[in-house]
Amino acid sequence: MAIGQSCTIKLSGKITDRYTKEALQGSVIRISTVNVNSLAQKDGSFLLSNICAGTYSITVTHINCDTIHLSIDITKDTVINFVLPHHAKDLKGVILNSEKRRDINTVAKSEMKAVELFQQAGQSLGETLKSLPGLNSIQTGPTISKPVIHGLHSNRLLILNNGIRQEGQQWGSEHAPEIDPFIATRISVIKGAASVRYGSDAIVGVILVEPKILEPTKKLQGELNIVAGTNGRAVGTSAMLEGKIKNNLFDSLNWRVQGTLKKAGNFKTADYYLKNTGATEADFSATTNFKKKNYGGEIYYSEFHNKVGIFEGSHVGNVDDLNAAFARPKPITASYFSYDIARTYQNITHNLLKVATYYDFKNGNKLEAVYSYQKNLREEYDIDLPYTTDPDILRLPQISFKIKTTNLDLIYHFKPKNNFSGSIGLTGATQSNVFKGLRYLVPNFRNYTGGVYGIERYAKGKWLFEAGARYDYRWLKTYQRNPVTVVKFSTLNIFNNLTATVGSSYKLNDKFSFSANIGSAWRAPSINELFINGIHLSAASYEKGDSTLVSERSYNFSFAARYESEKLFIELAPYNSIINGYIYAKPTLQPITLINGTFPYFKYTQQNVNLSGIDAELRYKINKHFSFDSKTTLVRGWNKSIKDHLIFMPGDRFSNSIKYETNTGHLNNLYVSIENVTESTQTRVPPNSDYVAPPKGYSIFNANAGFELPVKNKKVLVDLAATNFTNVAYRDYLNRFRYYANDLGINVVLRLKLIF
Repeated sequence: MAIGQSCTIKLSGKITDRYTKEALQGSVIRISTVNVNSLAQKDGSFLLSNICAGTYSITVTHINCDTIHLSIDITKDTVINFVLPHHAKDLKGVILNSEKRRDINTVAKSEMKAVELFQQAGQSLGETLKSLPGLNSIQTGPTISKPVIHGLHSNRLLILNNGIRQEGQQWGSEHAPEIDPFIATRISVIKGAASVRYGSDAIVGVILVEPKILEPTKKLQGELNIVAGTNGRAVGTSAMLEGKIKNNLFDSLNWRVQGTLKKAGNFKTADYYLKNTGATEADFSATTNFKKKNYGGEIYYSEFHNKVGIFEGSHVGNVDDLNAAFARPKPITASYFSYDIARTYQNITHNLLKVATYYDFKNGNKLEAVYSYQKNLREEYDIDLPYTTDPDILRLPQISFKIKTTNLDLIYHFKPKNNFSGSIGLTGATQSNVFKGLRYLVPNFRNYTGGVYGIERYAKGKWLFEAGARYDYRWLKTYQRNPVTVVKFSTLNIFNNLTATVGSSYKLNDKFSFSANIGSAWRAPSINELFINGIHLSAASYEKGDSTLVSERSYNFSFAARYESEKLFIELAPYNSIINGYIYAKPTLQPITLINGTFPYFKYTQQNVNLSGIDAELRYKINKHFSFDSKTTLVRGWNKSIKDHLIFMPGDRFSNSIKYETNTGHLNNLYVSIENVTESTQTRVPPNSDYVAPPKGYSIFNANAGFELPVKNKKVLVDLAATNFTNVAYRDYLNRFRYYANDLGINVVLRLKLIF
């Protein structure tokens, strides 16, 4: 208890079923941060006593309903009623947030909530998620990072941005998701095949980037974030305003606007700067929603603008220079700090529009419709062209792509009856790509996709059973030009397949629970895997596709065992996946020399593989103030076609941290933590399979300290972090630029958040 602070506040209310309106006896409401919980009585009522003033993360669970989470400010005795839907995971009828969470929930799932996201603020989505077990990131230098689940990334991993499937140029490791993590107050990661609900391509998992539920309690409220880091002298700020509008037309009408600005210069390893690695970013989003008794709607719009410099040391002139760059411990490019971004660099703009609505029928069924439109523009600028001095040509990007995607989802949810609940869905999308520029990479194309699916659940007592099936159809037509005869021609590829999953979970008691899932998923080859033929500037490589590739087919098994008490949390999640026709870019080991320089050469190929591993986490509350957290990620990849290990799999990763927490004086939730992250050398690689052997493993230390400061009706959050504070020089196996340079050295970051 803080000095002079009275912890006598009470939180009370009732928990009821959304559809039947019946009291949910046995529901558990828990304030996890202070280990306070209550069991709902026969009439659904609960009472939590002796609470201090502050902001708390609250969890409400019931065996036949999905868990809900929210964060609330408690300054006085508070009464709040909770309404739990059967596996719909929306709160009090909140507008259209449910469709983002109706996944098969017998697969392993991890979450990052508002507090954890604040402590990672300012980082990319890929770097933010690395702290979760089973997650890594694949990088191209210090500013381009994308998430990796169980060793897989890109088109095998779907990202839902506010419930919309993110569509951009996910062509390889160097095209990072065009998402501003500041918009999210929760990021959920479904680890395992989730293709039935989310469509083909979700072979390894789904990442749900979920904004704060738009249900403000005031006419005007908001928050301001400020982030500053020493490495790259990075600065960023993000602001959000929201409120409710009184009117006679709707039961509620709400709005929100949000914007982010970031800037960074050349980043630094332990020993030297990385020339031309600066980045700028400017993002904006706006949303509004309305609600009536039995229907409602939402409109959401966002823009993402990013300019990213590409490390100058990754571009070399000839084969001898390339081999020398591979061999030397330090690049020969100049080492100094600058905010300037010169060629080579890339400009990215992403626009997203979402229009959604729902209708609750009198019989308890529900219909949702979600329309979305996305436009993604990517421009890549090479070094000055040696064959021209024309300023008009020099100003043009060497490569420019514009992808437009339109999508419509219809979902019909059946009222739970006799312990059964389910939904059926229909989805369709169109996509077109227009290529412009001075250099070919991928052709223009048009893509049509459609799918239909059904999911059924049965919940009784301690058991939950789920099953689902889906059929998808994809029509892909490309428009190309013969490079020799300059004659135009087109190709047509048609892919279609079935997806199915069966799963179960069992809650032995309040502490033990188990889940298992078996499923089959598929993924059609992407446009780059089929037809790419050229220099990938941001990856500093030359890639060539294979138009004869066929669809991947995976067979997945996952299991999770969880124990959770007031002091101890343990989760073990082993998995195994067989992927027939696995597609990857294989190093040819023969660099290619062009007028622009010499590049590592990769060709797409297809083989049968097996992936297995385990994600594990242990959290132990030693006493009132100290806690210990340990996370382990193990991945094993086996190439059955060559009877050897699979290339480009992450090394074993271990994270161990100890944390001290207390309340003192006027400071709430004061914490200090220190973490060690160790990644072992990846020795499971076929000999002579890459241009450079895997680097040695490494061990780095990170630290965090922070607190909350109440100021009248406002709140200030402060976090000071230091990553790699011992300034270790290392290279990460999943960083494509490990060929040329080390990873980042020490970075001290100050984060401030004002909530008002």
